[in-house]
Parts: sequence; C-alpha cells; structure tokens
Amino acid sequence: MLFIVTGCQNSTVRYDLNDKQKIYVHEATKNYGGLIELYKQRLQRSDSEDTRYKLAQVYYLTHDFEAAKRTLMPVLKKSKNDNVFVLYGHIESKMRNNDTALEYLDKAIAINPKNGEAYNVKGIVLLKKKQYDAARYSFNLARDNFYDENKVTNNLAMLSILNKDYNEAYKYLNILYTKGYRDQTILHNLLYTLVKLNKIQLAKSFCIGHRLSNEPEILIQELKQIEPIDAVKFNEIRPTQSEGQKQYTIEKTALQKVSKTDTEIKPKKGTKAQTTTKSEVNAKLANIAKLDTETETDVKKGSQKNNQANQAVTKSTILAVRSGEHGKFSRVTFETVSPLSKNQYLLEKISPTEFKLSLYDVTLPKAGINYIINRIARSDRDFSNVTGTLTAEKKLILKIKTKQNSIVKDFDAGPDACKAKCFVFDFYLENK
Repeated sequence: MLFIVTGCQNSTVRYDLNDKQKIYVHEATKNYGGLIELYKQRLQRSDSEDTRYKLAQVYYLTHDFEAAKRTLMPVLKKSKNDNVFVLYGHIESKMRNNDTALEYLDKAIAINPKNGEAYNVKGIVLLKKKQYDAARYSFNLARDNFYDENKVTNNLAMLSILNKDYNEAYKYLNILYTKGYRDQTILHNLLYTLVKLNKIQLAKSFCIGHRLSNEPEILIQELKQIEPIDAVKFNEIRPTQSEGQKQYTIEKTALQKVSKTDTEIKPKKGTKAQTTTKSEVNAKLANIAKLDTETETDVKKGSQKNNQANQAVTKSTILAVRSGEHGKFSRVTFETVSPLSKNQYLLEKISPTEFKLSLYDVTLPKAGINYIINRIARSDRDFSNVTGTLTAEKKLILKIKTKQNSIVKDFDAGPDACKAKCFVFDFYLENK
C-alpha cells in the first residue's frame, strides 16, 4: 500500500513538472493557444481561482474578452485577490462597460490601496468617460505606487493631447523618446504633437526618419484634420488581434476541420496561418492618443520578426467601393485590380452588431479613406456607423456597426460583376 501511494505521488509530481515545462515553453514562444489548452485541462482536473486567473490572462492577451470574462465570473463573489479584480476591470474596460470596470477596480483598490496597476487602469477608464481631472489624479496615484513609470508617462501625454496641451504632451513623450523608446504608439504621438504644434518640417523629417509613412505629406495633412477626441473614439472599438490571437484562431480552425464541436473562437473567416500583421501597438492614423498601454508589452515584442517570416501579402489596390441595399441584405463591394484572396483580409465579428474588416497592404483610391467610409455609410438602412483607419503598414481597418444583430457572407463576385475584380460582403439580419 505504501508503494502504491508513493507511486501516485511521484506521478503527480512528474505531471506537475511536465505541465510547468510546457507552460514555460509556451510562454517563451508566445503560443497562447497551447497555454489556453493547458489551463483548461488543469481546470478540468481541479477548478481553482489561480488557474482561472491565469487562463483569463491568456484569453485577455488574445483579445478574447468574452472568454476571459466567462472564465473569471465564477470566482468574483468569493475572491479576495486584488489582481483578479484588476484583470476583470481590464476586461470590462475593453468591452466598453466602463462603470462596471470602475466598480471592480475600486474593489481591487479597497483590498490593496497600493496596487499601482489598478490606479493606472482606472485612469484609462476615466479618460474614456472624459473625466480628465480624475484620470490625472488616478495616474499620479499609479506613479506614487510604483507602477511602470513609462506607461504612466505615456498616459499623461495622452491626457495632455486630449486637453489640447500639445506642449505638455511633447514634454512627456520626449522623456520617453530620450530614454530610447521607439514604440510605434510613442512615435506617432510625437508626430501628432509636432503637427499640432505646426512644426511641419520637423514633423516631415521625423516621419521619414522613422519610416512612419511612405507618403509623409499625406499623413501630416490627415493628422491636421484629426481631433484628439476623434482619436480616442477609435479606441472605444476593440483592438486588432495580436499575433497570439491569430495563432490561436489558426489552431482552432485546423481543429474545427476535423471536429465541429468546438465553437469557442469568434472569428469565423479569413484566418490563414501565413497572414500576420504587427500587434495593435502599430500606428493608426486615428489611434494617436492610444488607450491601450495596459498589459500588452509582452505581446508586442518580436512581432516584427515573426511578420517578416510569414508569407508575403500581395498588394490590394482598391479602385472603387460601392454599397447598396437589397431585399434581405446590405452589400458592400470592393473593386480591386487583382482578385482579393483569403490571406489579404480578415473579417471579425466583434459583437452581434459590430464587425471589423482588415485589408492588408492596401493602396487606396485617390479620394482616400473618407471616400470609402462615406460610400459604405450611405447604406443607412442596416448600418448605423462606419469608421476607418489606415496604418503606416497600409492596413485598412473598417469598423461597421449594424442596427440589428447581423451575419456576414463574403465571397468573390466573379468576373462578370464589375470591370475589374469584385469582392462582396453581404450583411444579413440574423433572423432572416
């Protein structure tokens, strides 16, 4: 009997060590899909708050906020862990439930008044609610409690941009720049402040020197038109998928071809293994005052190297965009020089009424991005809002909100649909 018990204990120890080794490897390689499966298996063996917290963290890093929320909810009532409430505050903030986010962040602070991260996230949520003085106070509390100085400095710079105090914003950003930070967010915030300070020649040199755009004059002209509040509004929409989320989606898509029982992943289409883009920290014209400096430092490192190793994407030259209303659906048509293949776009369903379409390595029509937005928005029977951004890497991101719960069907319209090549996105009401 002693032999049997000892054998079981040794087996458990080996099992735990094996798990720890796998977790270490997955974390080192940022294999978030592998981490999720490991933590799910742990939960099946033993449901604990610690495992749920770790699983929710990975879901958060892959931007699957619904899954992260679902994972944490069973432990919220009994938890005494301030970090659990901070993570939940992050999640609710990303889901635009700002009041709920504040409620749980305050719970975290009540448990641990020295949790600097809680104050930092609270400041970000208060910014979203346009409570700027309260946000500044919260950021300073984060700094007083030794939260990452550089993140707080960047958030204070963003706050200055929102207040249109571009000299103060430049001062904060220059502190980070002098320290050697070359994050795309910081570079674009600096470029934005230079433009708003009317230092156009310096802005052009800065833009060229850091390769922020192949057409600096056009970028600078667009930045002149962008108001800070408009930049913040774009961050109300959920951020782009990270490399980890793409990889997780790829793994699940492969599994779904074998078994259709797993329906947890939200992105339905356009997930090709060779299609990767830089993480959400990359430049967005309307993403100048960035709110997402929360917990994603680890996600963004190395994405540039991974990007170069992946399959090259053929340029998508958009000739025209059309939209129209049909009996049971509204159609958006992209007319391009070459056929639009599956590895040149990603269609994501953010919520029952919100969709994000990303097209990679895009060349826009001469009329620019506003032309595309206006062409789609004029179909107002089913669409309530359309916004768009163009990154420095020429990725076009369109966010389309429908008036009712909808589904989208995307397909090549064939050679007879238009003079060039046409690709179609049809928005149907779910109940039709």
